[in-house]
Amino acid sequence: MTQDTLLDILADISLTDEQLFEDKSLEEWLVKLELPEIQTMLELNGWDHIEFIRDVISKEDLTAMGINNDKVKRKFLKSVEEDLELFQHGSVPETVEEWLKSIYLSKYLNKFISSRMGSVSRVLEIWEVELTSILNIEPIGHRKRIMKSIRDLRTLQSSYDEAEKRKKENKSKSTEKETKWLHTKDDMIRGVDYPVRYFGSAKLTGPESTKQSGIICEQQQSKIKSSQKVPEFRLRISSCGVELIDKQTQKSTCSYHIEDISFVSRDKGNLLVFSFISSDRKLGIKMCHVFKAHTRNQAYEACSTIAQSFEVAYQLKKEGKNNGVHSEEKP
Repeated sequence: MTQDTLLDILADISLTDEQLFEDKSLEEWLVKLELPEIQTMLELNGWDHIEFIRDVISKEDLTAMGINNDKVKRKFLKSVEEDLELFQHGSVPETVEEWLKSIYLSKYLNKFISSRMGSVSRVLEIWEVELTSILNIEPIGHRKRIMKSIRDLRTLQSSYDEAEKRKKENKSKSTEKETKWLHTKDDMIRGVDYPVRYFGSAKLTGPESTKQSGIICEQQQSKIKSSQKVPEFRLRISSCGVELIDKQTQKSTCSYHIEDISFVSRDKGNLLVFSFISSDRKLGIKMCHVFKAHTRNQAYEACSTIAQSFEVAYQLKKEGKNNGVHSEEKP
């Protein structure tokens, strides 16, 4: 996370978060470890409550926030396992407000409601990519806390059949009203095409965030000279993932399986530009792919359609249907 991002988060801290920061348990624990210097970095990256660190934070997370000393990382992670208690839900909350309050993230309630995720049944179906592409939650610690909580709540369901019954009942009352996607399920299975210009891709060097994607978007655009023609493609988005099709040859140049896509965002500096992040399983790296749509509306629809592809992929998985192959890059 860059310094600018940290300053942006500080400027947006709500009273609830200020009260959280006043909780001295994190500070006392770090002082006991003789590691008080990393407290600010932890808090600003969303690791601001001692109950939500164990089984959530990793060595890679520490590196991403700028903690590079291996001795410090080993000491910190060892103490996390030995000293910290693991937070567990006693029951499934009845409301999103109650759930967010239980994990000390009430500041995001309005985002969940305004994004049509105001029911617990919808929360239990959230994909990690939606935390950034729809809810715009920046701190990685908060995102990991939310996903850990959601996974725990899913296990509390008495059985798969009961969970299915509850979801169907809720859908008949509210879910259909809450989530209005752009395309039908059949359209998403076949694939929806958007005309785009492709600015290329770059390796992700920091944590996944709108800020990091924006930096790469700007870098990729600056590499293209004003007189240089940017290649045109059709971006095909389906429940299988994303496929890039050459406009001239009509051949697929690369494809990314839905399970390998983890982050979608629009460039705040240029709303025609958007990007998504994919994982390269063989190389163990993440790449940010940058595109430019013909209109702002197309850029918005492309991002929303990628988010919808996760919803349809989840539905197909529940139905036991095959959903394509893994990511493949073609020469």
